[in-house]
Amino acid sequence: MSYSLSFSQAIFAVLFVGDKVGQNFYDFVPTKELSAALNIPNPTAVKILGNLASVGIIETREGSHGGVRLAKPPQDITLLDVFTAIETGKSMFRQDYKLRVTGEKPTRAQKSVFAILTDAEAAMKSHLAQTTIADLMADLNK
Repeated sequence: MSYSLSFSQAIFAVLFVGDKVGQNFYDFVPTKELSAALNIPNPTAVKILGNLASVGIIETREGSHGGVRLAKPPQDITLLDVFTAIETGKSMFRQDYKLRVTGEKPTRAQKSVFAILTDAEAAMKSHLAQTTIADLMADLNK
């Protein structure tokens, strides 16, 4: 698979920020605390947060009371939004190789396999689009 660990880390980061701000612990969650609590190396956390900020999922503030918070309500953020912010332009399954064997049968086989893999990725994205951060936060607070 071509997807990175950063996608999972980004989901936890958004959940953490939404939960901490939602409980009024912070107006903006300090990046250092997020990084430590979620066991994400600070440079990785900064990159993830930058990607999330660039698509409007979170907003940042610098300074002594700085950090990050959600830029929109949790019910308006889907897991597909987070996925797209982190995995821009990447495919789940690599399809950039050529078979050495040639002919009609191998060509049909390759097309068939690639179609199945493309459909599987589309189904995954559809599922991610149906799940919001609010849905996950509701599970946290049961």
